[in-house]
Amino acid sequence: MKKSLVIVVSFALLMLLGFSRNVLAFIPPEITAKYSANAPTIDGYMGSAEWNDTRKYAINLINLTGANIEAWLYIKHNETHIHIGLLVWIISTHAIDEFIIAFDEGNDGGSGSGTRDFALTSLQEDLKVCRSDHILQDGYYNGSFYAKTDEIDFDADCVHETDHFTTELEIEHWEGLSWVDDHWESEFAIPFVGHDGGSSDVSDLSCTVTDTIGFKIQYYYGPGVNNYYYPEGDNLEISKYANLSFPAPTIESCNATGDKKDSFNLYEDVYLNGSDFLPSTTYDLYTVNDVEAWTDEMSIPSRISGTATSILSDSNGSLPPTVVWSDPPTLGEYDVVVDVNGNGLYDAGIDALDNDDVEVTAGFIIPEFTSFVILSLFMILTMLGAVLHRETNARIEG
Repeated sequence: MKKSLVIVVSFALLMLLGFSRNVLAFIPPEITAKYSANAPTIDGYMGSAEWNDTRKYAINLINLTGANIEAWLYIKHNETHIHIGLLVWIISTHAIDEFIIAFDEGNDGGSGSGTRDFALTSLQEDLKVCRSDHILQDGYYNGSFYAKTDEIDFDADCVHETDHFTTELEIEHWEGLSWVDDHWESEFAIPFVGHDGGSSDVSDLSCTVTDTIGFKIQYYYGPGVNNYYYPEGDNLEISKYANLSFPAPTIESCNATGDKKDSFNLYEDVYLNGSDFLPSTTYDLYTVNDVEAWTDEMSIPSRISGTATSILSDSNGSLPPTVVWSDPPTLGEYDVVVDVNGNGLYDAGIDALDNDDVEVTAGFIIPEFTSFVILSLFMILTMLGAVLHRETNARIEG
């Protein structure tokens, strides 16, 4: 009896420990930045026209005691720079307030490159600082903490707004507010590939839109509990960085109700749907003969005659089922590409592509009749011919 009780208790403790580990396990938030050619003016004022094509993340900056400050985060990119807008709902200012962005890259053995590796490597993790006195600092991880230098390869600014009302030009008005508390606004433009040329700061970002990098925000005005972070945990807790990625929009051939469809009949309308576009935006569209291998920066082939030349996303950034080829008269294998940046080239990680779904590499096909269909048609025509022949003979004999 005692042995059974020990086994039950031990099992319960093991279950509890496993449950506790699952509860306490940190899952990095997923932050995505969409492509936009609308680059903000970096002046610390977050104008609505600069950021209203961007998703708002309602976040909390958390200090070491669990206290939090509400904030709004906006993030996008234009292929060369990551643009970050941060609105922090705090009425206070201090001798020096700092807004800090830290990154986690991969380890390439030199200056850091590519997708995050969840490890702090000396001289391979980048950090950018914007101070309330308009001084910028370019930082890096040096083995035990982040050092700050003045080797600048980015732009940033911050402003503490105290007017308590909004205008149509302000991001607060765009988000539906007519009266606001005092708050900080800060803006960053950080290049995907750093180029400051500094001898000590070799940690500048070196990534592309196809990478996923670690991302941490810090609001600082003093040591200890005067540091606030998103996600929770300080800059040295590398596992508690968010995942920042730059996914391209997605498209897929479909039927009129939006169900995936990769094979169409002659003269059957071809539809396309998609997601993760900017809201209410028109894009160039190409339906082309199947390309066996799409390579970055290749010229987009000429579109098929009679196919749609553009698409329009809805207010949510989605593409509802849209006819892109009405009554197609030509058998074949086809791909579809949305030229998001409108440069006539296929840009991996930027443009949306429907391919590799059917017939090895095609996005959709209009196939020839199968032998089964041909045989069926032959049998039907043969039977119809026999019936007509019989009726003709009957009329003659009558």
